[in-house]
Amino acid sequence: MNLSDKFVLLLRGFFYLVGLYLIYGFLFTVLHNLFPALDTASYKQGFIMEMLTENPWRALIMIVLVAPIIEEMMFRSLLKPSHIELVLFVIIWPVFFLLRFVPLDVHWGLKLVFTGVFLFSAVYIAQQLIPRERTLKLRAWLGRYEYVIWIVTSLVFGFVHITNYVDHFTINLALFLLILPRILAGFMIGWVKLNNKHLPWAMALHAMNNGMAFFFIYLSL
Repeated sequence: MNLSDKFVLLLRGFFYLVGLYLIYGFLFTVLHNLFPALDTASYKQGFIMEMLTENPWRALIMIVLVAPIIEEMMFRSLLKPSHIELVLFVIIWPVFFLLRFVPLDVHWGLKLVFTGVFLFSAVYIAQQLIPRERTLKLRAWLGRYEYVIWIVTSLVFGFVHITNYVDHFTINLALFLLILPRILAGFMIGWVKLNNKHLPWAMALHAMNNGMAFFFIYLSL
């Protein structure tokens, strides 16, 4: 598959995803009409809305650029992974949890630069310590279960976004309906990763998806 074919597949994935969102929106409306007591309106994406209101440029960078890069390393790097993608997966999760210990009053730009430098350094060191040959068997094993990993990572990707609406993980029907679009996005992004075979394509679709969401949310403010 050449570059133009991969670009066409990326666009196809985006349009498929938009179609899934339209179907979801229709079914969501029907469900609300059938069950008026279903309370989804009480759940708000407080932090995201606050960031959009106070600093739209920060929101744009974090939502459309940073989140797709970080989250694709976390969730799609195990789908038929290359050696570097497997290294990224091994590194990104500890980095993600370590960032929780960075003081909240640190400027977001400095935090972003620090994360980038630290991540690049950690990946470089890990590549030197983990030879490509050492990951061959694991990558082959992951490749055999690519569809299981596709399903599991799509579901996990959706469920971790529950914290967009609540401070601590909990689940009910209303929250499940709110995160269902993330699960659908996870499936389509994974589909692009499996077919185009490289993580940047998944990051690109994720960025397109978040860019579309950013545009409509910002217009609604």
